[in-house]
Amino acid sequence: MMSKRFLQALMVIALLFPVSLWAGDLEKSLHDFFAQGIHYQGAKAELIQVDRWPNVKGALRWHLPNINRHARRVSLIAEQGEGQNLRRWYVPVQLHWWANAVTVRQELPARSLLRSSMLQVQRKDVAGHTGIWWKKTTKLVGMRLTRPLHIGDVVSSYAVKRPPLIKRGDRVTIIVGNGSFLVRAAGKAMQAAGLGEKVLVQNMRSKKRIEAIVLDAHTVRVQI
Repeated sequence: MMSKRFLQALMVIALLFPVSLWAGDLEKSLHDFFAQGIHYQGAKAELIQVDRWPNVKGALRWHLPNINRHARRVSLIAEQGEGQNLRRWYVPVQLHWWANAVTVRQELPARSLLRSSMLQVQRKDVAGHTGIWWKKTTKLVGMRLTRPLHIGDVVSSYAVKRPPLIKRGDRVTIIVGNGSFLVRAAGKAMQAAGLGEKVLVQNMRSKKRIEAIVLDAHTVRVQI
């Protein structure tokens, strides 16, 4: 049986020396793959553990599969050999996905209107999060929560909704043109929309319906 002192020495060695100094070629090749920096949509992958190693010796070439979200469990593609001697394995692993993301500083109930004092930017593991997240607090100020959030929670797109500046039936000024050429017309909003969003409006004179961008609570611009 290993002595307690020997086990402690092994732990110190594992902490002080990188994987590349003590692991086999298989483990080292995977360590080197992550050491080069694996990024996807603003987040960096960090290996937690390998669920099942392939039954093979020697170094492998590693690839991230096609993904559409920051999943905690991913099957990496590992290859060895070339041409007719090419062999491929799908290796299940568990990952962290680290990113700078906006989180909340305090407990917030649903329907809270977000202010800058409520928000902060932290390095967070976004693995398993659905939707998008923000890197700047200014992008979220004025949005309203659709669900409660706890201290340190990442604010995702599924947790917020921008209050509409324009409501269905509101009278608006429609602006067409840019710079010195501007034409204004009276219009009516056919749907609700927030700042910077597209909205369908009706020209009060011609009755024609067109799509415009919300500039403020009373003005929309038609892009030409």
